[in-house]
Amino acid sequence: MYKGIIVLADGFETVEALATHDILLRSKKIESELVGLNKLEIVSSNNTIVKVKKTLNQINEEDYDFICLPGGKIGVDNLSKSEELKDLLFKFYKHDKLISAICAAPSILGNYGFLDNKHYTCFPGFQKGKGIYENVGSVVDDKIITGHSMYYSIEFAERIVYFFLKEEGIKTIYPGTRGI
Repeated sequence: MYKGIIVLADGFETVEALATHDILLRSKKIESELVGLNKLEIVSSNNTIVKVKKTLNQINEEDYDFICLPGGKIGVDNLSKSEELKDLLFKFYKHDKLISAICAAPSILGNYGFLDNKHYTCFPGFQKGKGIYENVGSVVDDKIITGHSMYYSIEFAERIVYFFLKEEGIKTIYPGTRGI
């Protein structure tokens, strides 16, 4: 069983966070936890309220295999201001664990140098760092997965499933997501 966190801050993009969470859980071999940046009740960019059981200060990197950052401009602005998140991201990076980000959130990875010389995608205008931008739905480069926008949330989540479970994981989620 693999285990990861999706970090939510006020202003997060609802579909990017919740669709990713849902797809990961459907794999039956990936445990996904929604975690609040600094509180247990987070308000999305479209005013959807999500209640979580943990905040970032309750997370020990050693207990998780991956971290995921959803977009939403205001949410990403809030994530970017967190020294606690920065420290956690550097621990994941140092320990060669999967880091994933979608929409505006890859800009955080770019600001920290994680995208240097790596292929990535993000919402246009949020390119940061010295990476190689690709205008596609999602990109996997080593232990970094990036997604372009809300529209590509399911593709992005499928990339995370494939990263850990390969084709077996994809076959597990398809009946419930694609009706096949």
